[in-house]
Amino acid sequence: MPHLLKLPQNRAGRDLVVGDIHFKTRELHRGLQALGFDQSVDRLIAVGDLIDRGPGILDGLKLLGEPWFFTVKGNHEQMLIDAYRANPNLPYSAHGARWWLTIDDESKAMIIDKLDSLPLVIEVETAQGVVGVVHADVPCGLTWDDFAQGIDNPQFQDVALWGRERIKKHHRGGVPGAWRVCVGHTWIPHSLRLGNVLALDVTGGGDGPLAIYSLHDDVVYVDGKASGLDQAERLAEQLEELEQSLTSLKTLAHANKLIETQIASREAEARAQHITSIWLNLADEIAGMQQFMNALHGLSLLSGERRASKLAELQARYAGTPTGDLLTRLLAPYAD
Repeated sequence: MPHLLKLPQNRAGRDLVVGDIHFKTRELHRGLQALGFDQSVDRLIAVGDLIDRGPGILDGLKLLGEPWFFTVKGNHEQMLIDAYRANPNLPYSAHGARWWLTIDDESKAMIIDKLDSLPLVIEVETAQGVVGVVHADVPCGLTWDDFAQGIDNPQFQDVALWGRERIKKHHRGGVPGAWRVCVGHTWIPHSLRLGNVLALDVTGGGDGPLAIYSLHDDVVYVDGKASGLDQAERLAEQLEELEQSLTSLKTLAHANKLIETQIASREAEARAQHITSIWLNLADEIAGMQQFMNALHGLSLLSGERRASKLAELQARYAGTPTGDLLTRLLAPYAD
């Protein structure tokens, strides 16, 4: 079965990449709805680990038949496949797979065949260049083309399904030959950029919304809101590209190439406006975080009923957000 799936550029709609779903279909559809996902023209690409842990079993399996949904194979799919191939009668339930015990025997072979047909690598053509999708990682130092074309290599497959070195060691070298590479597998509390690699598994199958990356915007969203860390990375990239644009504009102007200068000037102006927009959003994020830190500092100076009252006020203010969940987990035991 082909291990590499190539998707042509989506000229009619948008392409989104989502982190490990783990049958969390309610959170998935909530995130897609927040982004105005249009099933008639948009495409959703998953980084694998569609199965296990979450409650949305039937909805999750149904995704495999949707024409707008694509996913690579994750290590959870591979573990189930290996267990079934070794012994179809084994009551496999490891790693959050107790759902498998509820599937009737007649359907199991069909599900396994579908999971086994999933590619290990998806390559998406975009106007900016190739976007690669793989479950875990690309071997450090390898170009995207060498990895994708050599994915039949068992060592490459092992890294594609199980690799964690890049994220654990924060290697920022990226993957040459790709515009972006999206991975999951390794749980992190917030989406992370390492060079051109985006790590998107922000739940590990646990509570919380999923991270969804928009190729069109080059932004990672959580419940429809842009990730502050992601915006900081984008701002740095955009500033570097603006500097290159201005250098090119200066060269064209000195060469008296009037038409080319006008075109380059408009492009630089548009990029500057985009940078301003990113900065304004990021400034709001920074101001909000500063306000939160000030509130925590004030909380640390209180005790007894005043502390409990202030904590309740903060929890109400940040209810339904990751910050509110963090407050509940970390500070609620000390409210008294």
